[in-house]
Formats: sequence, structure tokens, C-alpha cells
Amino acid sequence: MAFDLSCPGLIIGCIFASLARASNVSDVYPPLWKESPGQFSDYKIENGKYIINLWLYPERLGMYKILLNKTAKYFAKFSPENEQNILWGLPVHHGWQYQTGRLADPTQSTDCGQKPENHLCISVDSWWADLNYYLSAMPFLAAVDSGIMGISSDNVTFLPPPKDQMNFCYNVSGCHSSFPEAMRKWNEFYQCKILDVFETHGFYLSYDFSITGNFFLILFIFIFFLSFL
Repeated sequence: MAFDLSCPGLIIGCIFASLARASNVSDVYPPLWKESPGQFSDYKIENGKYIINLWLYPERLGMYKILLNKTAKYFAKFSPENEQNILWGLPVHHGWQYQTGRLADPTQSTDCGQKPENHLCISVDSWWADLNYYLSAMPFLAAVDSGIMGISSDNVTFLPPPKDQMNFCYNVSGCHSSFPEAMRKWNEFYQCKILDVFETHGFYLSYDFSITGNFFLILFIFIFFLSFL
């Protein structure tokens, strides 16, 4: 399975469907958002490294929560509670995948992702799950690498899936080696301090870009930003 991970349209296309349906808080916040990890200390630590299992829905969702928390300062002057953070589209879409059963084993040869027994499992056989891996691992690791997460680049690693391990990367150095262009663009995204582009090009978040507001405008700005990378 191969994806053009450096293409901004891929990111936008994957989050578009779920955002179009969002109309209120109960629709928008991903399932189990409050229960998912919200800081690095919520994850297991081995040999000084945080160990994250991206094949469990709450642990993958928790990465998005940490990413949103760490980038909140760039959006603080526009709204309370980090509501106008343009990265909200990523966890919202992941929650939609979980809620609609797209993260489960489509072959049904295992019970991974099947309710009620193993519903938190993310199947490596799911196309949706594999694509979302890149839309969670690389934005997160690039943020770590850029320094905004407050930990060293070698202090976090991901557990591999039960098979097809060569299709994925598991730490900052591995993702740089396997997907250099995508990691470079995500690094530039964070190093530009995000809001600089809005101010430089005359865009101001004076509209309702909140999590319960107009997600299409958020997507437009996200596309606009990525076009400069």
C-alpha cells in the first residue's frame, strides 16, 4: 500500500468528509476524547522513552490531544479552550473512522475493532487505519522534532503492528528516513509558528472557526497554508 504523503490534498481529503457533518459539540468531539491520554506521562515509559501503541484507538487519539494542547498557545488570542486550532480536523476525522467501524478488520479474520469485545483495537488490515497512521505519526513526530512538544526527539517511540511492520515508521529518525519529504513539510509547518502565515498573507481568524463553527473555512485556511510549503 503506497500513499503520496507529501501531498497536502491527501490531508485535506481525508478529513473533509467527517467535518462536513459536524454541527454541535456532541457531533464534533471524537468518541472517548475525555478518556484518552492528554499528556506524555499518561503513556508507558521504558528506558526513558514514552511507548505509544498506535494500534489502540485511545492511544492514537491521545497523540492528537497532546498535539492540540501543545499548539494551543498559537491560537489563544482568538478563542478560549483552543477551539480555533486548525489541527482539530485530524482527531475529528479519526473519531469518525472509529465511530463508523472503519478501523476494524475488514477481512473479519480477527476480532480487531469488533464490538463489543475488542472495539478499541485498530486493524493493520484497514486501509483507513493505515492511512490515518501517517496522518497521526508524522504530524506528531514532526512536532516533537521541531521542539514544540517539550521532549527530546529520541524520547518517544511507537509499537509496531502485528504484521506489515516495514510499511510504517516508529520514531523521529525512522520517519525522516522513510518519508523525508512529508516530515520536512510538517517540520516547516511548525517552525513557521503556524500563525505567521495568516498574518503575512492578511488572513485573520476573526470568523467563527471554532470546533462547533465553520469547518470549511478552517479547511480553506489549512489548504492555503500548505500550498506555501
